[in-house]
Amino acid sequence: MKIKMNPNAPIGIFDSGLGGLAVLREVNRLLPNEDCLFLGDTLRQPYGPRTVEEVRQYSIEITGYLIEKGAKMVLIGCNTASIAGGDAAQACFPDVPVIGMIKPGVRAALRASRNKRIGIWGTEITIASQAYDQLIVKTDSEAEVLGVACPTLLRLAEKGKIGDRPYLRDLARKDFQKVAEFKADTLILGCTDFTCVRDIIDEVVGSQAVVVDPAEEVVLEATRVLEEQGGLNVGSGRAVMTKFFITGDDQENFSGFGAKFLGVPEIDVTRVLLAEVQKAANSVPVNK
Repeated sequence: MKIKMNPNAPIGIFDSGLGGLAVLREVNRLLPNEDCLFLGDTLRQPYGPRTVEEVRQYSIEITGYLIEKGAKMVLIGCNTASIAGGDAAQACFPDVPVIGMIKPGVRAALRASRNKRIGIWGTEITIASQAYDQLIVKTDSEAEVLGVACPTLLRLAEKGKIGDRPYLRDLARKDFQKVAEFKADTLILGCTDFTCVRDIIDEVVGSQAVVVDPAEEVVLEATRVLEEQGGLNVGSGRAVMTKFFITGDDQENFSGFGAKFLGVPEIDVTRVLLAEVQKAANSVPVNK
């Protein structure tokens, strides 16, 4: 039996680094009365080159930590973690909705595509898993899919090292060339870190394809679940609040980039030790 959701509790969001801020930004836009908890696992990023088993364990740990901190739902602002650990995290914590990036992204891409040829950019794990490919074809058997791993572009984006615009543009052109040759009319950004270089991607892609960012779709899905479970915060008259946590020691970089990305003067970032994340997760009752 589901535990009744507390509308005043915060929404938890996590990613390996900065990219998940795209999901937080959509929460701020579409659910302006919701408090949030955001955790960036910057000590263990990047997730892309790691094993599926590692990322699955990280996802369970962080989901448990956010729930222990009071989250009423958890949004996985990371495609790699959604694929490797989304189902496992939901199974471990069945009383709290855990929403990943893949299904919402697929729905948006199939709505956007006219020729049913869809390209996907992502990390090594995301592309190798073929999670997007399989769900797209399962949903529409006539669709064709091409996945392209973009490790170099993503490594720079997730670290916020986006100052060398010509180099980033060259990387994006190279990665998009494969999609263009495939004649895809839709490109799924299968990693939230791409949001950090979205202007360059839009410039490179131009009118050749519709760019689908699953972040908005994830928050629309979250809105539906909150409404269904009576967890939507309709507002209390006070200012909403987001607490930021990271596991690494890069508070200054995270704070500077995060404030600029979210369009606020500053954000306070607290470092949390991995041992605390793991301990808190273990303190939450789980079903394994």
